Amino acid sequence: LLACSTASAGWAPQTVRNSLKSLYPNVETVAWSTDQRYYVAGFTANGFDTQVWFDTQGHWVMKQTDWQTMDQVPMPVYHTFTFGPYSTDQVDDVTYVEFPHNPPQIVILISLPNASTQYQLFYNMQGELFNARNTTNMYHILGASTFL
Repeated sequence: LLACSTASAGWAPQTVRNSLKSLYPNVETVAWSTDQRYYVAGFTANGFDTQVWFDTQGHWVMKQTDWQTMDQVPMPVYHTFTFGPYSTDQVDDVTYVEFPHNPPQIVILISLPNASTQYQLFYNMQGELFNARNTTNMYHILGASTFL
């Protein structure tokens, strides 16, 4: 879920690296990539795979934390999913997506039983399912083209 479209050989401009260091001073091992016109820093924070998108001026524009399971989701999201139409589907991944000026989102990737069909379910923090999209034949499905 957290893949980026193009590798950038581990490089980012100094302004972008400085922004990352100011936001996450304790992060030492960073894998850099690009996604469209954004630089993406990949690292582990608090035990979770994390990716942070920066524009070319070094402004933070998006952060994704790969929770993997439903263990971290807020109770309203858990209840909506558990009692909703997708409750019998297999949860493949859970991603928490944050933005500097917009509310965060929870994205749950599910697989339908006995099928190769996958869907992404987009929830707000209040548990409202506001988008469900078939991602069966999509590649790099949670990058800049989805949110930015």
